Formats: sequence, C-alpha cells, structure tokens
Amino acid sequence: MYETFYNLRAKPFALLPDSDFLYAGSVHRAAYGLLEYGVLSQAPFMVLTGDPGMGKTSLLQKLIAEHGQKHSIGLITNARYDIEHLLPWILLSLGLSTKQLDPVEAYHVFTQFLAQEAKQHRRVILIVDEAQSLGTELLEELRLLSNLNDGKTLKLQIILSGQPDLHALLQRIDMTQFAQRIVVDYHLEPLTETETGHCIRHRLRVAGGSPSLFTNKACALIHRLTKGNPRLINQVCEIALTYGFAEQARVITSKLVAQAALDRSKGGILPLAGREELAILAAAPEDTTEIDAPIPQAKAAPRAPDATRAPSKEQNSEALYQDGLRMKNENRLEEALALFEEASKSPALWLKAHAQIGICCRTMGNLRAAIQAFRIALNDSSASSKEVLDVQYMLARALQSSLQNKEALTVYRQLARAQPDYRDVTSRIKQLAASTTGRTNGGPKPGTSDSWVSQAFDSLHRLIGTHRP
Repeated sequence: MYETFYNLRAKPFALLPDSDFLYAGSVHRAAYGLLEYGVLSQAPFMVLTGDPGMGKTSLLQKLIAEHGQKHSIGLITNARYDIEHLLPWILLSLGLSTKQLDPVEAYHVFTQFLAQEAKQHRRVILIVDEAQSLGTELLEELRLLSNLNDGKTLKLQIILSGQPDLHALLQRIDMTQFAQRIVVDYHLEPLTETETGHCIRHRLRVAGGSPSLFTNKACALIHRLTKGNPRLINQVCEIALTYGFAEQARVITSKLVAQAALDRSKGGILPLAGREELAILAAAPEDTTEIDAPIPQAKAAPRAPDATRAPSKEQNSEALYQDGLRMKNENRLEEALALFEEASKSPALWLKAHAQIGICCRTMGNLRAAIQAFRIALNDSSASSKEVLDVQYMLARALQSSLQNKEALTVYRQLARAQPDYRDVTSRIKQLAASTTGRTNGGPKPGTSDSWVSQAFDSLHRLIGTHRP
C-alpha cells in the first residue's frame, strides 16, 4: 500500500521471519557466531533463548540458509509435551517418512539415515524451535538419541531454541545429564536505543528505501514504546508507515509515531510501554526542526577551521567518507554505513562510498544488501577500470557467498577477460565451474565456508565462557 509512495521494493517491517532483513547488531552477531561455532566445532547440543519477538527464528533461518548445503537440517516447530514420541516428528522434519511408524521401525529408519549421511561426510542437525514446550520426557528422548554419536565422528547435532522457560527447564536437577552436554548457551537481550535506530534504518535500506525516513526522535520514541523488542519495533514502524502514507507525509516524525501507536494500543493487546506519553505527543504541534535532524553519526576528529572560506559540499562529503572508514576499521559498522550513505550523495564518491556500504553489509552478514550496493557502485560511468575491477571482484565474492554460483561465475569470467591475472580469479573460475557441473545444487564444496562468522572462528572460542543469560 505505502511501498510505492516511499520508494520501497518490499515491506521493510513485515512480521514474518526473514533472515535477509535480520539486523546483525552486537547481540545477534554474538548469538549467531556462537551457533555457527557450535556447528563448526561439532557441539552435540546448543541452546538459544530469548523473549518472544527477539529474532530467534530469523537467526535459525540464517543458519539453515548458510549450512543447509553441507548438512542435513531438520526444523521442528510445533512439537509439544503431550505427544507420545518425538522421533516421528524428527523423521518428518528430515523428509524421511510421512507415515506413522512404530517406535522400533522409526528408530531403524533414523539410525540408517545417520549412518548414510556420515558416509558422505554430512552431519544431521536437528533444530527444535519453541523447545520450552517439549517437557522433560521429550528432552530426555533427545538426550538418548544423542547417544548415537559413537566413535570419533559426530553424526547428530541438536539445537534447542525457545523462550526463557526453556532455560529454567534445563536448570532443573533432573536435567543435569542433559545440561552437561550443552556446549553453546546464549540468551538474546533487547536492542538498545542506538541499536533500535540502526535496526530501523537497516531494514529500510534492505527494502530499498531511505534510511533517514524515520527521524531520530521517532526512532527514540519507538525504542521507549517497544523496549528494544524487534517484533514490536516492526509492528510500530509498520503502522507508522501506514499512517504516514495516509497523511502523505514524506518523513515519519515522533508525532506521527505517537498518533499511530496511540490508536493501535487502544485495544489493549499490543504490549507497548510508555503509553501515558502518547496522548500528549499526539496532541502536541509538529516540531518543525525534527525533520531536519541528521542521522546520529560518530563524532569526527576535530579539524582546524578554515578562516578563509567555508568548506565546499565535496569537502564535506570527503570528510564523511574518511570518518566512515575510521568507523569501519573500529568495527562500528552501523555508524560507518550512515556516514557512507551521506558521502554517496556526492557524484565524485559514488563508487567508493557504495563499495564501502557493500563491504560493511557483507561483514554484517547481509549479503543481499551487499550485492545491491556493489551493483549500484558499478553504475558510476566515470570510474576508472581499476576501480570497476575491484568492485566486480567484491560483487562476485558476495554472489559466491550467497550461493549464487552461476552469477558469480559470470562476473569472474568478465574479470578474467578484462585482466586474466587479476587476483585469484582463475582458480575461483575453476572451482565454481567444477561445483556447478559436479553438484546439482550449485553449493560450495564440503568443508568450505565463506560466511562472515567463519572468518572469526578462532575468536568465538572466547565467547563460550563470557556470553550466557
């Protein structure tokens, strides 16, 4: 409804879990890093907890998307404590059987599948979402199934995801044997006020819109109302965009958010905080200075003033670009993105700024946004051949990481025609040509990983002892 008005390709705040829109803030990066560490280090059990709406399912979908080519992954989403056995649900999630098998036959089918996958150097990963609903008996069934991991080769890994009740359940005395096998244990905390603003701008950016569509005060109000819960953030932003479209407002202000949230909360169902200020904000006159407020940016190093003349627009853009580079080097990626977005408005910095946006997005795990940014950068007709080659290479790497191997191969071949000895293009062409002909799914070879967390594998060892509820 409002997508065309705000130049959006998709709804940025849809409630359905979508890993492409997942905001990779510090909390979610650490959570995903630990999950991927558990997969790579062959942890038998992993646990992820968090309040409803914190993004657990989106993280699991991201894990499936990045590792589903190398392992057999089954996702169980609706098992409850009152079912007799969990194994039939496991077989169904792995596509092994749709029939009601007796326990002995079901056990035989599952063990045969584990052995078959192990011969092909593939592990079976079971993901149980909403695992707090299982109860102790079904959790014990999972523990017994993990005993199939005999010898030196791990065949089965299990990931439990659920609400805080799951953590309380696993702390019971009668669950001691189960708890001792858990290698990864992480609890998702709400977003901070700064992260809430970054999250809103990130989702707008992925949807193709302007990251400054919501003002700073609007983002701050959304944080107070939602207490940093991503699902509630999406709900408030969605209704605010609807109201904005109805009023033909080009910018979403705090007053507009207050009006939308006030109407939405009248039913008493949506659990928003700080409702008492909504009526006051909604009735207050519009703050004309709010729309001009800039996106929060990192403080730049002080510069000596030029007494002769004011800096030109190009000089300001270059300063923003250099500040963005500093933020990127300090791993303050969201702040760097905001600076590069501003710098990209300068035609002279179009390619460089969008290339840096792509690098930041790729580091944060948002490959779709990275690919889009690299493609936008290549629209600069004034770029040098060297700059074009570098961005084409980054585009090809991002395509390869997102398993779009045919497109990546096309770009690599373009690079090879332009400069045959460019970096490792020749070897990558051979690798992708072999994989696309030797594997029907076009996925990477077993044992390889080009994900953003895999590159930090060693550092994740330290997180095991420091991140827990």
